[in-house]
Amino acid sequence: MFTTICRALLLCTALASIASAQSLAPVPVFAPHERVLFQGDSITDMGRGRTEDPNHILGHGYPFLIAARYGEAYPSRAIKFFNRGVSGNTIDDLAARWKTDTLDLHPDVLSILIGINDIYFSFKKAKPLSVPELEKKYDDLLNAAEAQNPKIKLILGEPFLLPGTNNDGNWKAWQSAVTELQAMTARLAEHHHAAIVHYQQAFDEALHRGSISYWIWDGIHPTFAGHQLMADEWQRVYANFFIPQAPTASNNTALVPTPKLERDSYDWYERHFAELEAEKWSRARVVLIGDSITHFWAGEPRAHIQNGPQAWEQAFAGKKVLNFGFGWDRTQNVLWRIEHGELYGLTPRTIILNIGTNNLTGTKNARTNSPEEITEAIALICKKLHAEFPEAQILVMGVFPRGNEANAPLRAPIKAINALLPNALKGIERVRFLDIGEKFLSADGTISKEIMPDGTHPSEKGYAIWAKALTDSGIFEQD
Repeated sequence: MFTTICRALLLCTALASIASAQSLAPVPVFAPHERVLFQGDSITDMGRGRTEDPNHILGHGYPFLIAARYGEAYPSRAIKFFNRGVSGNTIDDLAARWKTDTLDLHPDVLSILIGINDIYFSFKKAKPLSVPELEKKYDDLLNAAEAQNPKIKLILGEPFLLPGTNNDGNWKAWQSAVTELQAMTARLAEHHHAAIVHYQQAFDEALHRGSISYWIWDGIHPTFAGHQLMADEWQRVYANFFIPQAPTASNNTALVPTPKLERDSYDWYERHFAELEAEKWSRARVVLIGDSITHFWAGEPRAHIQNGPQAWEQAFAGKKVLNFGFGWDRTQNVLWRIEHGELYGLTPRTIILNIGTNNLTGTKNARTNSPEEITEAIALICKKLHAEFPEAQILVMGVFPRGNEANAPLRAPIKAINALLPNALKGIERVRFLDIGEKFLSADGTISKEIMPDGTHPSEKGYAIWAKALTDSGIFEQD
């Protein structure tokens, strides 16, 4: 009973932590006294008050949710939030009030979401949508803001759309027009070194968790849940674009525990929640931890992609196994997941770790790490795993080779990681290192597409190589 209560308490703590992390509340993304302005149309307006009444001044949409989160978290910073969205506005309308509703407020942070009404009125008036003209006007507004404040931080939201009453019977035309304005917004963001919020992708990804009308009730206007989704995505993008990653003493970002960094074909947080269900998985004796190479093998919790189910049976038949692989994960994501309770309540006898390849691929969300940094992070993961499960065997896989060609650019840093790991893992009890990279290669050093179709992720045939190597290693003999 006591153990059950402890597990429940930890689960509650983990849930609270993930909710906080998902909205990025712990990250102080705004400086003291910064002025944060949200501009746009009805999606931003959301019934905001036109007086100084603090109960209504920010409306009840994503600007309110963002301001509420940071206002609660950092009262001493005295951050000023403004909402000047106006329902029905086009880019022309925004230009007409740009001085009074934007420049005169002297924003330090300027967030803009505009364009959907330009499409609406072009259809209503049967007038072609002139994207170059709109882009020029939008660009002029951004230039004016930058001229006033050269240090201004710009964040542009792309227009978005789902099927609904506003586009019923004309979906293809609407979708085509929105796609054009999304591309326009991306061009402007690149030109002005602005962050861009890909709301369309966020809503598309959310559809496997709820219906279209759950997120956007009429095809254009988000529901309360849709606005929370927008607020979360806005905060994630803003923090990743403008805020440097917290350094460690050695400035090794691979060591800094971090939740979801990249978008992928699955819901990262939903998978994390599934793996917090310690009671459900408590009898597992083998746990695999890694990135998409592990995630998309097979096993539970089930992934929507399973590229090696037969090889999975070959390796783990009759064993109680958990697959804690997460597509796009880096070492810092694994460290965060360990710290946030994913392994709590388990009693594994064998842990198989395969991580590090994504640290070699830099994006706006995370820089590329050196082989030395990645090796240091993998060693830290092993130390944490051993501290939590001192009786478990930990098998560290060498990073698999990447690129079908023998001279592919990632081959050299991967080789360096695998050369460094044996020495880095020395002294950590019950840890073994197994490098099977050569087994994936042809005699000329290439990787057949029958083994890894994309040069990174194994096929059924590729996973069979891994499965045989695990069996031959004797790692399961105590199971």
